[in-house]
Amino acid sequence: MKLVVTDITRFKDTDNVCMALLDVENCTCHRPLPYATRELVAQKGIRPGMLVDATVFPIDGATRPHVEDCHMVNDLWLGMMDDNSFKGVLEQTAFDSVSEAFKGVISSKVCCAPYDCPPEFSIKTIRVNPLSMSLSAMESGDKKIRLSFQDKSGDIFGYTPIADLNFHSCVLQYIQQDRMDELNTLLAGGEDVYIRIGLSRLYEDESGKQGYWMQANGIYCFPGCFCFTL
Repeated sequence: MKLVVTDITRFKDTDNVCMALLDVENCTCHRPLPYATRELVAQKGIRPGMLVDATVFPIDGATRPHVEDCHMVNDLWLGMMDDNSFKGVLEQTAFDSVSEAFKGVISSKVCCAPYDCPPEFSIKTIRVNPLSMSLSAMESGDKKIRLSFQDKSGDIFGYTPIADLNFHSCVLQYIQQDRMDELNTLLAGGEDVYIRIGLSRLYEDESGKQGYWMQANGIYCFPGCFCFTL
């Protein structure tokens, strides 16, 4: 089947990356395991919008919310989709509301799905108000970058962790060049913005709370910045 890469998700303390892809024909989401590495991604030039012809089959015992887990074999990496085609695939999977996409389990007031009652899926595409996009950097040992946004239903989400590998690297470069205001202006200038909202693997925070935490796995603005590259 033909798939398009929609997400390349970074991990904090490892060179592994988690890819998500959509079936071009029916928009089913697939997340290949085992994880790829940054080295492999760089070697093959893999980035969001890239097409691959591959065979995928589900992993036995995949549980909610990460039902997208699969094995991918016989992969043949092809060229890039054009901007409009990639936007079209995202639009086919998009929701106006984070709460609607995750059946109310995740909302502007609840950013962590409970471990004993997770939603049916772990990643969804959300339409976002471009003018609401705002980035901030907090100093806490390593620099933590957070994204605030408003979905099309009007719900506001503040300080969302950025797991998008390419976008995170792009933001770091802007920070180093003291150009954050310029990047925020660029984001706000998009006509259409989509965020791939994903849920982490089971995680326990510093307070001892366990669950699946909301994060931004992919951030895409059209036109003008189809995707952010390293």
